[in-house]
Amino acid sequence: MRSQLVTHHITQKYRIGEACRILGITAATLRYWEKVFPVLSPKKTRGGQREYSEEDLRFLGKIIDLVQVEGRSLKGAKGFLDGTNPAESPQWIGEMLVEIRRALQIMEENDSEIGA
Repeated sequence: MRSQLVTHHITQKYRIGEACRILGITAATLRYWEKVFPVLSPKKTRGGQREYSEEDLRFLGKIIDLVQVEGRSLKGAKGFLDGTNPAESPQWIGEMLVEIRRALQIMEENDSEIGA
C-alpha cells in the first residue's frame, strides 16, 4: 500500500511593521485602511498582533496603486475594488466599449461615403 503524501501550502505571514516596510506606508495608515476595507481583516496571534498574508499584501498593493499612482480617493478605490462605483464597474466598461465600437463603425461608414 502506497502512502499518500499530503502537501501543505505554506504562506508567509507578515507582522504590521514588516508589512508597512514592504508597502511603504505607516502602521496608522494600514490600521485605518482595515476600517475602510472590511475585506482586509488580518489574522491575529494569541498575543493580539496582526499577521498579514501574501494575499493581504497584494490587496494592499492594489489600494496603493489606486490611491497613490492613479490618484483616486479611498472612497473611489473602495468603489472600484468592490464594484460599486458604476462608472468603473466591469459592466459599465463593457457597455462603454460597445458604444465606442458603434461610434467607430459609424465614423468608418461616413468616411467611406465621403471618400476619405
